[in-house]
Amino acid sequence: MAVEFKIAGLDYRSATVGVREKFSFTESGRRALLREIAPRVREAVLISTCNRTELVVVSEEEPAWLLQRVCGEGSFFSLSGEAVVERVFEIAAGLHSQIPLEDQILGQMKEALLLARQEKVCGALLGQLFQRAVTAGKEIRTKFKALPHEASAAAVACAEASAFYKSLKGVRALVVGSGEMGMTAAKLLVERGAEVRMTQRRRRKDGVRPPSGVTLIPYDSRYEALRECSLVICATASPHCVLTAGDFADDGAKRLMIDLAVPRDIDPAFAERPSVTLVDMDGLGCKALPEGFLREIKKSLEANIKRFHEWLDVHECVPYIENICSFAESEMIHGLCCESEEERLRVKEASRAMMNKLLFSMKKGVDMDMAKKCYRALSKGVQA
Repeated sequence: MAVEFKIAGLDYRSATVGVREKFSFTESGRRALLREIAPRVREAVLISTCNRTELVVVSEEEPAWLLQRVCGEGSFFSLSGEAVVERVFEIAAGLHSQIPLEDQILGQMKEALLLARQEKVCGALLGQLFQRAVTAGKEIRTKFKALPHEASAAAVACAEASAFYKSLKGVRALVVGSGEMGMTAAKLLVERGAEVRMTQRRRRKDGVRPPSGVTLIPYDSRYEALRECSLVICATASPHCVLTAGDFADDGAKRLMIDLAVPRDIDPAFAERPSVTLVDMDGLGCKALPEGFLREIKKSLEANIKRFHEWLDVHECVPYIENICSFAESEMIHGLCCESEEERLRVKEASRAMMNKLLFSMKKGVDMDMAKKCYRALSKGVQA
């Protein structure tokens, strides 16, 4: 592979939630990191979710060093070349998520790509890689939608609560956070018969309203509501705990508290109370996909990865082809003694059409490596 892709970071397999939260980024933090490393990379995209912080680059610099430069010391895994392409596609497919095939990662990858483009550190290479990976991820979920599994952390949390209480009918529940995860959790809890209250700091810009049966309460009333609820699910984007043990005296009531956020929303000190069962993202576990399904998913990904490499091969040849075409245009215009702008334009268009047909037909007659050598040699010859 002529283009050297690199990736470094950590995920739930290589780091605990306590470590991951130290390397978690808000949107402003992601922008700041990309701006910091921009002079040192050709392209970069940063994926930062509750499961992972991974920096993908096209650069001579090592992304692990770039992360350490901004974040401080960390034990980051590193991959390069073909392994990076495979990992990005597998991330989009949900194969590296704690909840296999979960849907949220697709939106997170699209957001990461958009932010990198806004910061002008993402070009054609990572743009195509991420776009094609997200498309493949959508295809995977459509193809294997019949696979029985929970498709989100919110769904797994509700299943955990159902098992804990045997039945959620009549259980008073508090959901802290009215984002996508909080909305999903609230909806699933209502469907299972729970009495649900959900905090809301401000009205959502997208106009989404809470599910029917959910009572909205002010965020500042969360501790008052907590005292009346035996089930709590937290899912905010706060950089610090939104429920602290110091602000809530132990009343001895039996509670299940589930923290879906990274950085964590719920003070770990709650776990020291005998009456409280505290579960974080790592505590929800990771259920492996059946081997047969996993093989089929990877087989489907291989076809998408192959198409990406076909695009990459052509992309790498474009500069050589452009040099050859430009030379041919110039020679023909000079040789035909074109005087008017209209004549030069016609000859230029005819020359480019002829050269494109000739040059692109070359890669059909020989293997791609040989075609690259021919394009490179011709380009070098016309520039001599």
